Amino acid sequence: MKLALILPLLIIANPYWFGRLPIVTNGQRLFLLRELPFDRFDFPRWQSVLAITMIGLLNGMAPSMTTAHHGVPAAPLWLALSLGLVTVWIGFLASILILRLWMKRGGRWDGHGNLFNLIAAAGLVADTGSAAVTALGVPALLVLPLWFYSIWVGGNALSGAMPKASLGYSTAGILVSMIPVIALSMSIGFALALHAIAAR
Repeated sequence: MKLALILPLLIIANPYWFGRLPIVTNGQRLFLLRELPFDRFDFPRWQSVLAITMIGLLNGMAPSMTTAHHGVPAAPLWLALSLGLVTVWIGFLASILILRLWMKRGGRWDGHGNLFNLIAAAGLVADTGSAAVTALGVPALLVLPLWFYSIWVGGNALSGAMPKASLGYSTAGILVSMIPVIALSMSIGFALALHAIAAR
């Protein structure tokens, strides 16, 4: 199990992928707050789909999903992985929709460019890292700085690809787009708690 969690980190950090998987190359550069133009994200969509799916599976392995807490029973692994996938994918697609509307305000973005791949690449390193270390049992409080940094990375990626959008405006867009993810995660936690109470 631990090998399955560490493997994505080894893949992302491995220099072998430079030039071979553009999402990894771009994701590493965005994590270092490098600004990249939109044409750098014209790589095959399957790379982004694979990255988001990997993050979803890692989220499903989090201790909050796979261990019992305060009377809430642990979910079976298949259910935990499914919930992780569904939560991440719904949240990601909702974020793309919100950001598409947000970034077009005031003519900051003309709608051209692969926003799907940009956001997937921007979150690749930070989101994979935070999901993996959380699944390994690292307390959420210690992972929080990486989560905040990922917001900065996303805002910087947007403002770098869209010169008319400031870093502050782009970062605000990232924060607004995260509302569906937070709401969905809270709803799933609430549903699991109700299920535990009903099962008593």
